[in-house]
Amino acid sequence: MKHLHKHTIVLLLFVFSGHFVQTQPCKFFFFRKSVDVSQDKVCNDLLLIDLQFIKKKLEEVHPSLYMYCPKDSFDSAYNATLLALNKPYTIYDFSLLVSDWLSLLHDSHTFLPPKNLVQYKSKGRHSYPFRLCEIDNKLFVTESWRSRLPQGAELIDFDKVSISKTIERSLRMSPIEGNVYEAQKEFSISQLGSLLNVSSTTNKKRIKYYLPGKDTVTAIISPPIFWRSKAGNKLNAPKKELCLNIYDTTAHLVINSFSPKSYKKFKLELTRIFEEIKMKNIQHLIIDLRDNLGGYVALEEYLMLLIAKNTSSFKAEYIYKRSAHDRFSTLSIQQRWQFKQLAKRPYSSDALRKELAFFYSPYGTVDTILITTQLKNKAMDSYSNKCTLLTNGLSMSASANFAAWFRTVDRGQIVGTPCMGTLSGTFANSTVIFLPNTMLSVSISTLKITPAHLSEISLSPIVPDVIIIPTQTQLIKGIDPCIDFLLNN
Repeated sequence: MKHLHKHTIVLLLFVFSGHFVQTQPCKFFFFRKSVDVSQDKVCNDLLLIDLQFIKKKLEEVHPSLYMYCPKDSFDSAYNATLLALNKPYTIYDFSLLVSDWLSLLHDSHTFLPPKNLVQYKSKGRHSYPFRLCEIDNKLFVTESWRSRLPQGAELIDFDKVSISKTIERSLRMSPIEGNVYEAQKEFSISQLGSLLNVSSTTNKKRIKYYLPGKDTVTAIISPPIFWRSKAGNKLNAPKKELCLNIYDTTAHLVINSFSPKSYKKFKLELTRIFEEIKMKNIQHLIIDLRDNLGGYVALEEYLMLLIAKNTSSFKAEYIYKRSAHDRFSTLSIQQRWQFKQLAKRPYSSDALRKELAFFYSPYGTVDTILITTQLKNKAMDSYSNKCTLLTNGLSMSASANFAAWFRTVDRGQIVGTPCMGTLSGTFANSTVIFLPNTMLSVSISTLKITPAHLSEISLSPIVPDVIIIPTQTQLIKGIDPCIDFLLNN
């Protein structure tokens, strides 16, 4: 360790010395609203401090930092990044360097969110929200603000920004869980619209697109200024948290998030939906978790309970690391009091008592606690008929853990594209830290959830039984390819 410490000091002296001999102008102080992430360069000594801050926070907060990446490899990449910071960088390029390093963890909850970049120099800047998908290495519009770009149109050019370069950058800045590269790629394409806007400097966007049987169109669109288009991340009408569509004896349940505005109302509505499914004698239930980024593990487990055929318990190992950012430290005063009172009761579970002991342990303590979830629904019978699960690359966190359980118990077919998770579960409960100089935010996991039945860790994706990718015709006609397949086969 002493040798490594000396090596780090020598390396930092070398890096810092590069700053004083450089001739490139750089910013040593700035405000978010005034800096251009693609053009303005930040002095490298500030960037070095930010990088060291990330490393310190990772070691302080992350519950299992080297689960998928050996410490030597991660530290070597860190030192290489330190060495690269011997000159000023734009915030965009610095974000790419950090993302390359963090991606070695293969943790979908520990990454530098690209949405960071759109927060800079936002005053007076115009941004056009739209979303893309990739089919046969071509980009197609799936949604756009006020539908100014036709759904299903092939994107040819966006305001003279290099699309190929932005695709490569978006992939580097996308999270990944295990070795689920297909999901990472799908995630990267979904956020491509935001990064294209970051690189565009004009108020009016010149967008070239093509529809089959028609001439190539160049549209000049005047999008809203950035602060008005923040809601544009939702693009058009906000999506309901829960939505049920019934087609004869088939029901399509869309769960857009496990992070509802009201936990209690969400659970009551989900219960009501399953009562309706039972009353209408639904023979085939399609659970749609596409684009569901996750949320409360308890709500994911409640959904498991509602469809479990086997009422035996589900066990998972929770790896915690005590810190100021863990789930216990972030409880409100009232929640903390309730947690303590519940854990101290004579009939409280062994897991709850262990969590209380962990709560009182010093910062830095790492513990693995076995959590048992009973899948017996006392209030109503579980749905036991045919069940199908829909996933895609944006089915993350709790959604990915649900998919792992669904596959493990063989509850039904999985249709769509691979989710952002493996059969070994995912990292979870991320916290956000802000870097002192660049003011970028970094997401860091504070929990790892692993199914207890596993004999070995798997990094492989949960490959759907049927892989469904939309066609351009389906996009143009507004046809859901997965629902269309399931209703007609």
